[in-house]
Amino acid sequence: MELISRTFSTIKQQKIQFSVSWLITLLTLLILTSLSMLNLLLQRLDSADQIQLLTTEEVHQLQKYFFDQLVIVAICFFVLIVLFFGFRIYQQKKTAGLKQLIDSISLEFFFEILIASVGLILFVILFEPMYTSILQFFYHQGLNQLTELPNFVLSNGTSGIAYSIRSPLSFDLSSTAWLNLFFVSLFKIVFSLFLCLCLLIFTFRLLYFRNK
Repeated sequence: MELISRTFSTIKQQKIQFSVSWLITLLTLLILTSLSMLNLLLQRLDSADQIQLLTTEEVHQLQKYFFDQLVIVAICFFVLIVLFFGFRIYQQKKTAGLKQLIDSISLEFFFEILIASVGLILFVILFEPMYTSILQFFYHQGLNQLTELPNFVLSNGTSGIAYSIRSPLSFDLSSTAWLNLFFVSLFKIVFSLFLCLCLLIFTFRLLYFRNK
């Protein structure tokens, strides 16, 4: 209880710093979840019994592109956490012991991830069309990486109805299926962030006990 009280007290004293950190976490969750969700949608698109807008090779290229982007964003966010963690310890090292600071700052990061997750869930539920547009933007960015991509695909190969390559990925998904994919992606990302945070805490604690 004392740790929780100290953490909340620190958050109240540094509201602006916490808000900036929370917004960065929210934005990172949005990007990582979107990239992960696009990979799930592409898997579904590749195995669906419908007009194939993309070839299997193109789907795999898109999946690799989105996965690479996800890894890059995740690494950048982890580096930011390490830098911010070190900055906070340096900033508050005169106000408390190092072990207490590590525990307090770690708990603060856990709160940030949880609050950012709730904020992202509310955003997606309340503003689903806006989130769909964001997801579609990322998808189009991926399509732009493919060379010699046609604008349309004919339903019978060389004749029939023309389907746009840039059709929304969600055109045949119900709201329930759409939200299910979102929550699966969000859970994977949040779980991964918690694992990374636990690894960071373990590292800082190990350094603390070695230097003690």
